[in-house]
Amino acid sequence: MNHHHNHHGEAGFKRKVDYLDRPERSEVLSPEGFLTSIPIEKTASILDLGAGTGFLTIPAAKLVDNTVFALDLDAEMLKLIEEKAKEAELANVQTLEASMEAIPLEASSVDVVLASLVLHEASSLENVLSDVSRVVKTDGYFACVEFDTKGTDLKGPPMEIQISAVKLREELARFGFEVVKNWQLDEGMYVSIVVKK
Repeated sequence: MNHHHNHHGEAGFKRKVDYLDRPERSEVLSPEGFLTSIPIEKTASILDLGAGTGFLTIPAAKLVDNTVFALDLDAEMLKLIEEKAKEAELANVQTLEASMEAIPLEASSVDVVLASLVLHEASSLENVLSDVSRVVKTDGYFACVEFDTKGTDLKGPPMEIQISAVKLREELARFGFEVVKNWQLDEGMYVSIVVKK
């Protein structure tokens, strides 16, 4: 199978990785800072949607003894996460090559779902949230970072695919989620931490 078609070869893949792992990203929101804002027990199982380079997967795996699932459509990214996990001697990372809209996990099987700057890439937000709601346990958490640059001079993804905090809250409510914390970050980003009722 040829996985290179979406990266324009190795150079494109490397550019994407460098972009996703750039230090500025941690300055706006460090993965550790993001993770500590969610009540994560040592025994929690975690699912990282659109895990990319493992920006959240790896720090999350250091926090828990249970499995951290890294889900991404890109097999190369998942291979990179596996390498990083091995380097960090983390045996609790499991990669899933799948779509956020069809998560290959059992119902009510994870305690925490993470989504950093990936929800706007989904073809259907509704499908993603519906599936997240399916896999998260009752009283489990869904924590996401998204762009809402409306009314700012900031550049994010195209406006028509951005998901405002208000829109996200409304969509989440339809699937039994309640926002517990919401705050703005620099660069037109915000964090929503929600609990499944």
